Amino acid sequence: MPGHGAEFPEDCLAGKFRLPPSRMARDPRAHWQELATALEYGRAALRVGLWNSEELLIARYFTSANRLLEVGCGGGRVALGLLQRGYQDVTATDFSPAMVEVSRGVLEDARTGWGARVEQQDATALTYPDASFDGVIYAFNGLMCLPDAAHRARALRSIHRVLRPGGLFLGSGADREKGALAGHWARQADGEIPGDRWHETSTSPVFMHSSTAAETYAELHAAGFEVLTSPLSTELATESAEVRAFCGETRFYVARKVSGSGGPAL
Repeated sequence: MPGHGAEFPEDCLAGKFRLPPSRMARDPRAHWQELATALEYGRAALRVGLWNSEELLIARYFTSANRLLEVGCGGGRVALGLLQRGYQDVTATDFSPAMVEVSRGVLEDARTGWGARVEQQDATALTYPDASFDGVIYAFNGLMCLPDAAHRARALRSIHRVLRPGGLFLGSGADREKGALAGHWARQADGEIPGDRWHETSTSPVFMHSSTAAETYAELHAAGFEVLTSPLSTELATESAEVRAFCGETRFYVARKVSGSGGPAL
């Protein structure tokens, strides 16, 4: 994420933060609708690309023949990486018109026609028919940037609906309980919901929730998913300095659509 204090990597959402006087004083969606923010993510799509850990999980769980949906595509970083690696049936979406405009430009510059693969969609209310996709990707804390648990639940139910039976979800989020940055994420102001924080960036304040594995497992199970694996990015691969500066450390969640809500024990 762009421009976050010098205490932690520049772009990893682990920099200094300031909590608002009221939880309702700021709009958690506003940051993503700013053109300056969208341009930061468009530059990251070209500068950073897919992380080694992302590429490993994508190759492990998806094939080039799969029909894939990306929600919260930002500046097109993941969609561009997928298309460049031969995943041709990719639809990238974002609720923000600014993000859609920038990601269309990034993909179209990479190859004529790729820009048309970007559509404006709200992850909490996807309009695609039931069982449209083999896989859904919600990269780089995207689910955790929704305003609250109710919005996360709506997004997961919406994603569940558009996945085919047995389809896979791949998402990620900062872990406030385990990992190198857990102590930072666990810091909390009195009276705030655990994990909810506002962060200063180079463009505008951004809201993000940092979860625990148990919390996200419960949210996924409630939406009808079985969690297959949930490694920290650092457990999967060594990243370049560019990627480490961009994302720090995150926890991935790979989950399968099931009819019930059961899943493996933590």
